[in-house]
Amino acid sequence: MDESELLFNLFYFLLCMVIIYPPEEFQRLGFTIEQLFSRFLGVESMDFVGYHLRRTSLNLFVHSCLPFAYFLIHRLKFSVFATQEPLEDSELDPDFPMPQEAVAFKTLTWKTAQRFSVLAVLAVPALIFNWHQQNWRRHPINKALAKYSNTPRSYSVVASDISTEFRRPEVYKKKLNSISTVIATENWIIKTTMYNVHFAHQTNTALSVAKAETYNITHQDQNDTLQMISIIVRPMRQGVADFHIRINALEFRNLEDRLRRPIAIPSNIQFHRNVIDRFVDVFKAQVALNPVFQAEPTTEKCFACMLIDPNIKINKQCADVDRNGVPLTNEASCSNCYCRPMWCVECLARWFAARQTDVDRAIWLEQKCTCPMCRAKFCVLDVSYIRAPEERGDGDGDGVPSS
Repeated sequence: MDESELLFNLFYFLLCMVIIYPPEEFQRLGFTIEQLFSRFLGVESMDFVGYHLRRTSLNLFVHSCLPFAYFLIHRLKFSVFATQEPLEDSELDPDFPMPQEAVAFKTLTWKTAQRFSVLAVLAVPALIFNWHQQNWRRHPINKALAKYSNTPRSYSVVASDISTEFRRPEVYKKKLNSISTVIATENWIIKTTMYNVHFAHQTNTALSVAKAETYNITHQDQNDTLQMISIIVRPMRQGVADFHIRINALEFRNLEDRLRRPIAIPSNIQFHRNVIDRFVDVFKAQVALNPVFQAEPTTEKCFACMLIDPNIKINKQCADVDRNGVPLTNEASCSNCYCRPMWCVECLARWFAARQTDVDRAIWLEQKCTCPMCRAKFCVLDVSYIRAPEERGDGDGDGVPSS
C-alpha cells in the first residue's frame, strides 16, 4: 500500500464518519443527509411519522452506498483516466516478501468485500421498495404503531394522533447526540435513531433510571463534572420492545416535568437533577475545608427546612481580596454576621445559589451573598460547620460531615 492509497483510505474513513455521525459544525452548515435532502423528506412538524419513514429509509440507502463507492473509486484509482498496471517482480520489496497464503487471503478478502458492497447496493433498494408497498405498511415504524392501534393492522390513526401532538408548542424535544433525539408529547415518549423510531404510550409505560455515570471534563482551563443518566422505557404493550434514553442529568427535571408517568430512581443511584443540586455538593465540599466554628448546640431546627438541626455558622474569615490579590472596597467586602446558628448547610447553599445570576454560573462559588436574617454580606469561605466547645479535643462532631 503506497502513501497515496493510505491517505485515500484515511480520508474516506473520515468522510464516512462525518456522513454517519455528523459533528455540530456540519449540522450548522447544513451538511447532513436530512438537510441536503430536506425537499424529499418534507417537514417533520407537518407529517411526523411520514418524515421519519422517509428519513430512516434514506439513511439506510446512503450508508449502504458508502462501501460500494469506496471500491469504485479505489478501482478507478482516484481518476477515471488512471489504469491499473501489474507490479513487476523487480518492483516487489525483496526485504519483506509476502507468503503466497497471505496474498491469496488478501485477494479473497478484497473480492468478498467487493461482492458484499455490490450486494448491499442491490438489496437495500429492494428492501426499501418492499417497505414502501401498501403505504409503508411493512416498515418497522408502522409495524410498531400498528401494535398500539385498536384496529388490527391499522396505524394511520395512531400516526395522525402523534403528528397532531408533535405540532403542539408544549412538546419536549432534546437532541441526545448526532443520530438520536428524545421527544415527549402529551401522550407519547418517542426516541428517534438512525434507522428506526421507538414509541411508548405514557399511559402504559414504566420508566426507571438504570445507571448514572460521572465524567470529569476540562473546559477553558476549568475542571467540571458531567453526569449522564440512562433511563429504561418499558412499554407494557405486548410485542413492543424496551428502549433506553441517555441524557444529561441536568435535563432530567425538564423531561420529568413533561411526563405523566413517574420515573423510578433506585436508592443506590444518586445524581444532580439540576444546577442547584450540583452547586450544593460543591458548596458543601468547600465548607468542609473551612475552619470549624465553636458554638453551643441548639434544640431548634433549621429555619428553612425545619427538618435538620442547624450545623453551620456564618463567621467572617476571608481576606477581602479578589482572585488577583487586589484588596476589595468596603462595599464589596464581607462583613460580620452576629446571628446564632439557624441554618443547615444545604439550605444555605440553596439560598446562596438562588441569589446568583445564570450568566455567572461558572463562578458562583466566588460570588457573595447576604445572610437571610441580618443581610450581612458573606462568601463561601465565611461558612463553617459548628461544633460544641467540649468536643474541641475529640474527633469530628455531629455538625462536621465525616470523611
